[in-house]
Amino acid sequence: MDPMVVGTLPDDLVVEVLSRLPFKSFCRFKCVYKPWVAFSSNPNYHENLPKIPTSLFCQYQDQDKKATKLIGQPRNVEQIDGALSFLPQYPQLELMVCCNGLVLCMRRSMDWSNRTIIYRFIVCNPATREWTKLPDSRPYQEHGICDAMLVFNPSCSPQFYVLNFKRDPLTSFLSGLEVFSSNLSTWLGYDAWWNSGKPTVIGYRHLFIDGSLYLFSLRRNSRRILVLNGFEAMSSRIPPSRRTIKLPNDPSVESPNGLSFGMYTRGFFGHSLGALHFALPEVDGSAIRIWSIDVSGPYKWSMKHRLSMRDAFGRDDLAHYDFTQQCRNCAYKIVALDLESDVIFLLDQENQVRSYAISTGKLHELNDIEQDHEHSYNKFFYYIACYLKLPASVPFP
Repeated sequence: MDPMVVGTLPDDLVVEVLSRLPFKSFCRFKCVYKPWVAFSSNPNYHENLPKIPTSLFCQYQDQDKKATKLIGQPRNVEQIDGALSFLPQYPQLELMVCCNGLVLCMRRSMDWSNRTIIYRFIVCNPATREWTKLPDSRPYQEHGICDAMLVFNPSCSPQFYVLNFKRDPLTSFLSGLEVFSSNLSTWLGYDAWWNSGKPTVIGYRHLFIDGSLYLFSLRRNSRRILVLNGFEAMSSRIPPSRRTIKLPNDPSVESPNGLSFGMYTRGFFGHSLGALHFALPEVDGSAIRIWSIDVSGPYKWSMKHRLSMRDAFGRDDLAHYDFTQQCRNCAYKIVALDLESDVIFLLDQENQVRSYAISTGKLHELNDIEQDHEHSYNKFFYYIACYLKLPASVPFP
């Protein structure tokens, strides 16, 4: 359809046309013309348009190997291969991250002659069962650690990027950055550009919104959001620009006596309708606070919700002190946040995934799915299906 013609049609007529498309066609076409993306998230039109399947991608240990699956897939759409059975069966293939329909996996191998580690990456699309193997990144020293992230937004560009942060195992400071561009089919190194600040990236939680990457960072004990943008300039080998945004500093969620938070008490990102959201449990676990900030500026946080976990779980003992880790932990962990769908997903200490309806305050076990109580999940990612073809990259063997 000619974009000039599309721009002259009334919004109601465009929505009427989009609502009649086959599901997969809608998922593809909404990435062609940016106003269609707005239609798909506009509450006035949301109910009239096909629902893009969302679910939770999770990883767990299955005997001697890591395994993945999707939980909470809608029953009325074609099921997506959450086990990634179409990929080569490498030992210890690890799920790294999901981003707008693409999935990044990694496997490591040891070069004993040089005592170095080689990290090898695969990018795949579970909805189309396509995959591509990236060229090898630079070798790491024996105890080197990599934090890899995937950047992809088909509404902005058909290309994807993989950011491979190299971290010093002794200090946790980032010592380098490599970026793979599917457009250039090569890794680009930006160590000199990166080393000036040395923030510590914590965890894999990040978001890619309107061409900018938002991720947690820690610098001199100050929690911040690191923002990287300008990825399109990498075609000319220009590194991304960077800036930071302070996270909300609310005394009610600060740990008393300087105690640190454990894994179950870290915050979580979410976004909808051009806003970035940050959710964090209160110290005693009795509530979750959610702040919002407009990504187009000014960067001022405002609290949107205070969700009572005491009412949801029906008990008061929602936090404890972990003497082993010397930190406080909640009885639940935030694993996904979607204000647009009015839901926040939690993992409790019994390995149960629960959904919390923000509007009603009700907590539900995901009884419509098969939950595996024998396996311990160690990674969760909110998954949104994408039916676009995988961007052309390096041919795999």
